[in-house]
Amino acid sequence: MPATARLGPAGLLLGIDPGLAATGWALLDGGSRVAGCGTIRTSPGPAAPRLLEIVTEIKRVLDSETIGEAALEELFMGRNSTSALGVAQARGAVLTALAEARIAIFEYKPAQVKAALTGYGMAGKTQMARMLALQVELTVRVDEHAADAIAIALCHARGRRLRTMTRA
Repeated sequence: MPATARLGPAGLLLGIDPGLAATGWALLDGGSRVAGCGTIRTSPGPAAPRLLEIVTEIKRVLDSETIGEAALEELFMGRNSTSALGVAQARGAVLTALAEARIAIFEYKPAQVKAALTGYGMAGKTQMARMLALQVELTVRVDEHAADAIAIALCHARGRRLRTMTRA
C-alpha cells in the first residue's frame, strides 16, 4: 500500500467501464479534457489470468499519473447472466486495485451516466456517442468501452461540481 493516500479531488479523475473481455478507462483533468484513455482487452479463457491482466493494467494507469478519484458504473443486471458475472468479477478486480491504491471510489447507475450526458436516462448508444463528441475534444478515435469510461468520468465530474456548488 502506498505511504500516502491519494484521496480527494487533487489529481486526475479516472473513469472505468469494467468488463472481463474489455475494460475501458479514461483520465479527465477534472473538467472535460481527456488526458488519456484506452481499453484493456483480455483473451477468452479462464477468469483468473484475465482478472490479473485487468488489475495489472489498471495499476499501470494508476502509477502513470496522480489520480484523485475514480468513478465506475454500477453493475447492471441484464438478460445475460454469464456476461453479468464477468462484469462483476472485473468490477471486483478493479475495486480491489483502486482500494489498494487508496483512491476514492464513486459509483453511478447507467441511467445516471446517460442523464448526465444527454439529459435522458434511457438514451441509446448512438445518442450517447453524439453527445460525447459534442462535450469532449478527442484527438484520437476511441472504442465504445473507452467512450463509456469517458462518460462515467464526466458524470462524476459534473456531479462533483454540483455537490460543491450546493455546499457553498
